[in-house]
Amino acid sequence: MSWITVVWSMASAVCLTLAAIHFAIWLKRRREAAHLLFALSALGAAGTGFIELTMLKATTVSGYVTALRLSYLLLTLLLIAMAWYACKYFGYGRPLLATVITVTWALVIVVDAFAPFGLNFEEIFSLHIAQTPWGESFALPRGESSPLHHLLNLADATLIIFVLDLSATIWKRGNRRAAIYVGVGITGAVIAVVALARLTDAGVLQVPHIVTFVYMASVYIVGYPLSAEVLRSAQLERQLQVSEAKLSETERRMTLAAEAAHLTLWEWDIVRDEIWATNERRGGSGVNSLEKLDFNRFLHSLHPDDRNVVTAAMTKAVKGDGVYESKHRIVRPNGKTFWIAARGRVEFDGERNPIRMRGISMDITAQKHAEEKFRLTVEASPNGIILVDEEGRIALVNSQTEKLFGYTREEIIGRSVETLVPQRFRHAHPSYRRAFFEAPMARAMGAGRELFARRKDGTEFPVEIGLAPLETPEGTFVLSAVVDITARKEAELEAQRHRTEMAHLSRVALMSEMSTSLAHELNQPLSGIVSNAAAGQRFIDRGDISFEEIREILSDIVADGRRAGDVVRGIRAMVKKDLVIRRQMNLNDVVATVVQIVSPDALLRSCEVETALQPNLPPITGDPIQFQQVLLNLVLNAFDAMRDSPVSDRKVTIATEWNGDGAVRASVRDYGAGIPEQARARIFDPFFTTKTEGLGMGLAIVRSIIESHGGAMAADNPNDGGARFYVTLPVKTGPSV
Repeated sequence: MSWITVVWSMASAVCLTLAAIHFAIWLKRRREAAHLLFALSALGAAGTGFIELTMLKATTVSGYVTALRLSYLLLTLLLIAMAWYACKYFGYGRPLLATVITVTWALVIVVDAFAPFGLNFEEIFSLHIAQTPWGESFALPRGESSPLHHLLNLADATLIIFVLDLSATIWKRGNRRAAIYVGVGITGAVIAVVALARLTDAGVLQVPHIVTFVYMASVYIVGYPLSAEVLRSAQLERQLQVSEAKLSETERRMTLAAEAAHLTLWEWDIVRDEIWATNERRGGSGVNSLEKLDFNRFLHSLHPDDRNVVTAAMTKAVKGDGVYESKHRIVRPNGKTFWIAARGRVEFDGERNPIRMRGISMDITAQKHAEEKFRLTVEASPNGIILVDEEGRIALVNSQTEKLFGYTREEIIGRSVETLVPQRFRHAHPSYRRAFFEAPMARAMGAGRELFARRKDGTEFPVEIGLAPLETPEGTFVLSAVVDITARKEAELEAQRHRTEMAHLSRVALMSEMSTSLAHELNQPLSGIVSNAAAGQRFIDRGDISFEEIREILSDIVADGRRAGDVVRGIRAMVKKDLVIRRQMNLNDVVATVVQIVSPDALLRSCEVETALQPNLPPITGDPIQFQQVLLNLVLNAFDAMRDSPVSDRKVTIATEWNGDGAVRASVRDYGAGIPEQARARIFDPFFTTKTEGLGMGLAIVRSIIESHGGAMAADNPNDGGARFYVTLPVKTGPSV
């Protein structure tokens, strides 16, 4: 195996590979001349290596001379390209010196072409076959030295001067280590190899020419930064490709996400006046993706009424804080109009000049249609609609609110909702409002209280208000529906008057039914008064006057008169037509009064009235006369129900009890035939009766009285016979405030 062949071939192949790589790079980057110059340097080094190998293996003088001429040609290419490469790539070498090298070595080529045996020899007599220490043969020339070799020395000197100047420049620019490396390393190597070549050509030394390796090493050294840059560029390009792939994937995902959210990403290059958007309709402008879109084209796609608004918003963003926000209409080529909400931010350069604006747009047509429907619904509502924010400011009202309160929209929107609250309630209203926003839920306002509103002129009117929370991007609002219940209140008062009138008529009818017993009740004290008065007259007529007996007679007369007066006052109270006055009272006291009233009628009907009253009942609120009427009606109905019962079974029980949960109950129980099954469902209906002579209004009036007091009525048949009616009333029920 020939080591000379292997080593020289491998070194040349490396240089040839470098030349091919950088030449290919230059073909793609024609502006980067450094790659072409380095490729020529590497090509020259590779060619020099192959030619030097040919010279070492030459067998004839003519073959050796031909190879020698080619070696100068390739060496010239190497050195000229390397000089200009150093000037172009590093920027250190002087172009003048590079030009001197180019001229000198070109002269070497020209002179060599006309010299019979080249510049080194006047004549070559023969080839001497020498051997390396390891026994490998190689050829060396034997001949007479030529004076033209001084031209080679001059060319070598220009190269050394160029390298030293290059080192000095590097030193001046602060990179002293590189300067020493270039100046000492390359210059010393060139001088050493030139000296070796001259000694070998003179026959002093018998070693293979190694000029190739020196120049190859120089090529490797000066080409290392460029090759490293290529590797870094390749690495960066791979990283860029990966980044671009990731960016492309991210953009794709962003586009999908934006499309899924019905968003459009857009960018306006302000300098070049070009607009880019993610979807095919170019950010809602109605312009196809293949058409160029600039600001004027975009502006032209807007609804004419919105162009000035959008222009003003854009101008404010570009010349002001950089924030753009607008809601506008886009008119598509087919004539359809769409609503777009757009937001963006301007990017500025170092001198505060706007360069681009990026943002997003969203089609809010459906939202605008919903808002319009909401507006029409609110306007069409027969109730006053008021939208209030968390600070209590009015954000929206409808036309009915204007009618109810006497304010115009311009007057009331933005003002505090307490403006519509009567003065006497304003201090408490903010706390109610805060409580609602802490736990927002749809409900009626002021449950258990009578509510009033205040008009612009200061007058008040009763209202009902429904509240419902609305979650919006601007925060939580409360939607209030205000109903003027003045007409209803008047109707309720009229119904109350009618109920009072009916109750009065019912009481008169009851008194009429009890006329016999009441007459009997009045007859007893009147008879006592007459008897006592007659007895007094007799004592006077006899002349036998005892003041003690007269005093007793007069006391009995007074007692009987008071008794008769109580009966008359009770009848008068029952039939008197007065306003309903509710007050706190004890239900047991009402029962006791009713028992006293019905006692005469019970005696006439042979009925026993007993009571089972729970002590310490909590007070209830209501009209005592109406409650007496209720119990009186139920007791008299019980008497009528036992008309055909045996005298021993004629018993009425009036009971009271408290269930402990805010209500008291009174019951009236008889031992008659009970309520017929077919009559149970209609027992409280007006004009329904099981009596042949009844009108069917008694129980209906009783129920209306109890329900007007917030109570309830029920009836059943006990297991041991008879009927029982229940009256349930709330404890301490009073008028609402």
